[in-house]
Amino acid sequence: MTAEQCYLQDVLKALVEAAKQAKLESGSTGQNRTPEEQAFAQRRALAYYEVVSTLINQADVFELSHDLFPALDFLPDKELL
Repeated sequence: MTAEQCYLQDVLKALVEAAKQAKLESGSTGQNRTPEEQAFAQRRALAYYEVVSTLINQADVFELSHDLFPALDFLPDKELL
């Protein structure tokens, strides 16, 4: 795997993990969380969804191999919505 391929795989993997965490936090209603903080957490999770789903959809357009980039197997519609 080239340095560029390693970079893309690592960045996509990091974004997927951050998106999962944001989704988890958006559903959490902590006792000390204001309505504004809750709304921010929900918008943040949606922003991660947009980024990850765009990257994965564009990878298909460019015919990037799922074997080479296993993070492309992530299903944002199922996992993040």
